[in-house]
Amino acid sequence: MAELIKFIGVLTTLIIAAELLARGTENMERRFGQGIAGGVILGFLTALPETVITVYALLNREYEVAIGSAIGGNVILFTLGIGLVGLIYSFSWNRSLTMNYDYNVENNFLILNTIILAIIVFYGRFNILTAIILSSIYIFYIFYRIKKGKDEKENDKITNLSKSVIELVIGAILILAFSDLFVKCIVAISKEFNLPVAWTSLLITPIAAELEEKISGIRLAMRNLNGGSLAIVSFVGSKIENSTLLLGLIGFFTSYSFYNSLPELISAVIANVIGIGILLDGKVIKYESVILIALYFIIIYLDLIL
Repeated sequence: MAELIKFIGVLTTLIIAAELLARGTENMERRFGQGIAGGVILGFLTALPETVITVYALLNREYEVAIGSAIGGNVILFTLGIGLVGLIYSFSWNRSLTMNYDYNVENNFLILNTIILAIIVFYGRFNILTAIILSSIYIFYIFYRIKKGKDEKENDKITNLSKSVIELVIGAILILAFSDLFVKCIVAISKEFNLPVAWTSLLITPIAAELEEKISGIRLAMRNLNGGSLAIVSFVGSKIENSTLLLGLIGFFTSYSFYNSLPELISAVIANVIGIGILLDGKVIKYESVILIALYFIIIYLDLIL
């Protein structure tokens, strides 16, 4: 009973955090557009856990951990993440999720990143050359987004920039602080009710993985018509950061042959291709969302039995 009460309290805190992130991002979008608000700001905030883990792993020379942390979320967000946002958006607004006009910026950078990643897979190692190439992509993405935001500065309707910053910071801190506790509560409740280990894994993995991004994305999709597009742009922005800047850091630290991490890198490339394919037409329709969610659970199930 105590675990259930704790679970409800933590869940309530995460819902409040998601609301703060959604409100802060929406307000930022009015001023800077969805690219900076979603792809850069929210993408950076929701990628903080992977960033911290990757840097910590690199400092401790745990390079496989660094690679897994940097790109492990690609499969999750480009299947389950986009699927959930698309499905919830469809039910909330009774229409298919349509991306805003400038989403192609993120999609084009994702295509570039995927091509470079595929080449690196054949190259077989991270070193100073791959570090410069990968980090340059992210730096160019940030500068391009900032320049594009200045060129399009027609939206200046933000009423209180400092309030939006405070909402984003508090929301990010709450999600970072309580996400791990939320998963621990689920594990405790599962044990209390004697759920099978396999089913517990199937339940916990999709909830725990990239929790902060899915929570903020779902709330954005429910709040307004542009929220679904903003959520997916934040997904793509965070994964661009992870698979360029974070993977690039590895090459700055060492020259590392990633043979043992090859499956993760190939999975990330495939996940990127799935994301690119879904977003090419600028829409996420209901049956695509269902297929993406089903695909994720098939992958998880295969991981359990193989």
